[in-house]
Amino acid sequence: PLRSYDSSDMNKSGCLEIFEMPKKNANGEIPYGRYIAGIDPIDADSGSSLFSIFVMDTFTDRIVAEYTGRPKLAIEAYEITLRTLKFYNAQGNYEKNLKGLFSYFDGKNALHYLCDTPQILRDMEMTKATNLYGNLAKGTHANKEVNKWGRLLQAQWMLSRHNEEDPEDLRLNMHLIRSLPYIEECIAWNSDGNFDRVSAMGMLFILREEKAKRTNIAKLNQDKKIDNITNDKFFNKN
Repeated sequence: PLRSYDSSDMNKSGCLEIFEMPKKNANGEIPYGRYIAGIDPIDADSGSSLFSIFVMDTFTDRIVAEYTGRPKLAIEAYEITLRTLKFYNAQGNYEKNLKGLFSYFDGKNALHYLCDTPQILRDMEMTKATNLYGNLAKGTHANKEVNKWGRLLQAQWMLSRHNEEDPEDLRLNMHLIRSLPYIEECIAWNSDGNFDRVSAMGMLFILREEKAKRTNIAKLNQDKKIDNITNDKFFNKN
């Protein structure tokens, strides 16, 4: 694993780090929707930019896995990503400015592991279809406003208390981050540099915000149930 943000003198292949194993329910299955991921992909087989994916447990709000590296071939990173998403039964949001990841997943009949373009971005008028060809349904088209919002969401999460229900637990979410290179990237971030882990986490937190919005809408709709014979206590008591 790349243990430092400055990896110029290292073997950049990297490896998958599992901080927490996927949790299973009573049926021995990993609940779909519990784990989400953010992906900053690469397209070319050569270059200095790193491929990065982070996986989050939405039940605990913790980062449970990371892969950051630059294999010899881009498809190696795509395969690592596919296996990671399968392992956690997770859905990932990715920067769709680059086309290679989508094509690889499409060829593997695995597009269901890539999230639809978040509706929240359209609602906030941060993104729109600028091309009339290629993939318009999956992932996030990264631009200045989208990336800025992704960094804001990361900062808000880092500075939030991890366990608000326990008044004696004063730890913030940033105290539980186990990726030191990610923290180094956050500290070193500037508008002129290349910060792949920050970009991947931006995609993750945009998806996290999309999931939270959908959950809130579902709760509101549930509270607005119309009273009729089908909602009678006789039918609902069980």
